[in-house]
Amino acid sequence: MTRRSIGWMMLLGAAGCAGDDGSADGSATLSASTSTTASTAATPGTSEGTATEGTATDGTATDGTATAGTTATAGTTAGTTMGTTASSTETSTSGDPTGVTMTDPTGGGCGACDQPGEFCVDDVCVLGCQGLDPDPCGPDQVCDVISGECHDPDATCTLAGESVACGPVHCGPGTVCDGVDTCLPISPCAATLCLDGGQCYGEGCLCERTPECDDPSLADLNGSFSTWISGVDFSDDCDAWSVTLSGGQEFLRRLTPGGVMSQWGGIGDYDMAEVRVLRHLTIPQLTAPPGFITPGGDPQPVEGYGEVALTYICCPTCGDCTNNPNARGVAHLVEEDPNMPLPIVIYAVTSQGTGPFGEIHLDSGPQGLTWGDDRVLYVGNSTADGEFTTADLEKGTQGLVTSFDERVTASAAVSPVHILVALVGGQLYLVNTLTKSSEPVVDLMADVTSLSHDAFTGHVYAALSDLSVVKVEPFKGDVEDFAVMPGKGRVAVSPSGKLYFIPVKYLYNGMISAWDLPSSF
Repeated sequence: MTRRSIGWMMLLGAAGCAGDDGSADGSATLSASTSTTASTAATPGTSEGTATEGTATDGTATDGTATAGTTATAGTTAGTTMGTTASSTETSTSGDPTGVTMTDPTGGGCGACDQPGEFCVDDVCVLGCQGLDPDPCGPDQVCDVISGECHDPDATCTLAGESVACGPVHCGPGTVCDGVDTCLPISPCAATLCLDGGQCYGEGCLCERTPECDDPSLADLNGSFSTWISGVDFSDDCDAWSVTLSGGQEFLRRLTPGGVMSQWGGIGDYDMAEVRVLRHLTIPQLTAPPGFITPGGDPQPVEGYGEVALTYICCPTCGDCTNNPNARGVAHLVEEDPNMPLPIVIYAVTSQGTGPFGEIHLDSGPQGLTWGDDRVLYVGNSTADGEFTTADLEKGTQGLVTSFDERVTASAAVSPVHILVALVGGQLYLVNTLTKSSEPVVDLMADVTSLSHDAFTGHVYAALSDLSVVKVEPFKGDVEDFAVMPGKGRVAVSPSGKLYFIPVKYLYNGMISAWDLPSSF
């Protein structure tokens, strides 16, 4: 028997807290409205918001125009190259671990070779390199689990690596252990397949980024949408969302790729910091089980993709937030309620930190907001400095996941049970929400203003207080320089394949800009 795990979700669709002391670097104002059209006077791509190239090797700045990647089929069968479909008459000898010409595994005298990693060879179903023990590819080549063929280690479209013990099974490339006994799919794969012997690896993998939407233009992003912004996130359909910190009433805004902006007013003048939209963690975004996977039962889709949550972070001694225990916490958007569209559902304790921004209005209250893959919100410092908790929007309750010695500054979900968490000082930890454990990953040696996960590569991009942006492999701790920000801000990955620099306007009245992310591997 073959055990198959499906990693798919159904796509459903007066005195301000920050103070008006003139210290903010910015002077624009925006009155409340609920459905406005962002300015399009400037030609898209000609905005001044050009990203700084910094030290990146692959972080080349762009003008915000998304380039569609080559379309690849999520369920491409072993023995074909991702992005192309082999006919039943086509053959391949490239990297064949048996040394025999391999035909399309769906035909020939074999019938349907539909077991994991099978090929039809001389009218016999045989396993690709994924199912062979010992490994037939070494020592000079590696087994590519996408094609089932032996590849050179640096060959394009190659997903290979060591397996890790996980209870009775072993988690190979494209998967990660849940900390108990199950291999979960991670980028760039959408599902997990386990052989009879307990060897698991990723299925439904893509090696070329295939954007399904375009972002709003830089001209629109740098229009009224960006007035006094403090944070930005993107939904799966490339809608951009922002929150503000200004010194007056704050706003949540949405900007569609077509340039239509909507906004909702916050409670009083309570400062906002982070906005997070519930998104898929892997590409492709499966809306049904792929044809080569037979589910063990009816899958239970997670509803709520596109849900929006944010944090109110008023400092304890600022404006109307002084001695006000109800001025900070986690809120969510309720579009159908015009009177209270952004209610606080989870109230946070009064807290004040010293980083990552070095400014009391920005370094207070709850930080490190993120959605888990299970539609659970996670946040730091809500119950106490350094505590990382769940935030149940349905029940209005919190639950402790783990505690740290320093304040949490940022977080990002990287698997169905793993969240990368940053602390004051720059230490990154990998938190397992299933086992409620954590382990150190790497020390970045500078405070982290934001973490953003790329659902194609699985990398996390970290913006640091020294203005550098680095790329982190969350399960290994590998770090590479990527770029340099022009001023204090955050970063956000868009499904289009871009990494956006988001200026925190209270500190740096700069422009939103973007870098291209890798389009293939």
